[in-house]
Order: sequence, then structure tokens, then C-alpha cells
Amino acid sequence: MNISYRKATSADMDRCLDVRGMTRDNAFTREDLIAIGVPPGSWDEPIDQGVYVGYVALVEGEIIAFCYGDTETGEILVLAVMDGYESRGIGTALLTKTSSALFDYGHKELWLAASATPVVRAHGYYRAIGWHPTGKLDDNGDEILTLNARMK
Repeated sequence: MNISYRKATSADMDRCLDVRGMTRDNAFTREDLIAIGVPPGSWDEPIDQGVYVGYVALVEGEIIAFCYGDTETGEILVLAVMDGYESRGIGTALLTKTSSALFDYGHKELWLAASATPVVRAHGYYRAIGWHPTGKLDDNGDEILTLNARMK
């Protein structure tokens, strides 16, 4: 399988919304996203203006995974890999590319919110690749993890 990567554009968001609903863990359908205030088109302007930066992974020209970060806050907003494509290094490659872009914007530390529940794969995944728990929880009960520029 040939996997390619490229910088994401706002034109990718429609497919990214589909992919977000096809993940094995923590899937959000279009309807779920709309219900939490993320309707189609809501990310177009921040992407086009460079506030959100991200990368997509493609197989045979089709997006199968993506990652976006916020250039203003240093937050990794989302990392999603379609069911069936996990454990191939795709998520890590996308996260690395997006993190590097955010560090290039001058951030010394990045952050993300991930499940605080050890049985959820994301809990161990981010820790295994160098993200550090802060002990703080967001309003959804997810734990805030950080990555320092020197640790990457």
C-alpha cells in the first residue's frame, strides 16, 4: 500500500468529516459534529487564513487520515485515522508533521486533550510517543497532554 502525505486544504474538509466518523475509537459522525458545534464549512475560513494547519494521508488519492492544529494556541485539534489503517505509523507521521508546523510558528509547547481513561487507545498512544500528562482535565473530562519543542 502506497501512502502519501500532503498539507491539508479547506477543500479536504468534506472528506475529513467522513473519515472522522470511520475511526475505530472516538468516532464522530457528521451529525455528532454538528451537534457539538462543528458544522460542515466551519473550519474552511480558519484553514484558508492559516489559523488551522494540518496534513492528510492518502491511499490511491483518497484521504484515509488527517491531523489539524491551531497555529494561534498550539493545540492539536484532531488526529483521525480510518478503521483498518491503524498501527501503520500513519497517525504518528501526521501528528509529527502537524506538530512540526506548529513549532515552526514559534510555539515552545503544544497541547492536546485525550481520554483520561487508560483502556482507551489514545491514552497510551500519546504517552508512548512522547506527550506528557499535565494532570489537568478539560470540560469534557479529557486529560491535557503537552509536548515540549525540546522533547520532540
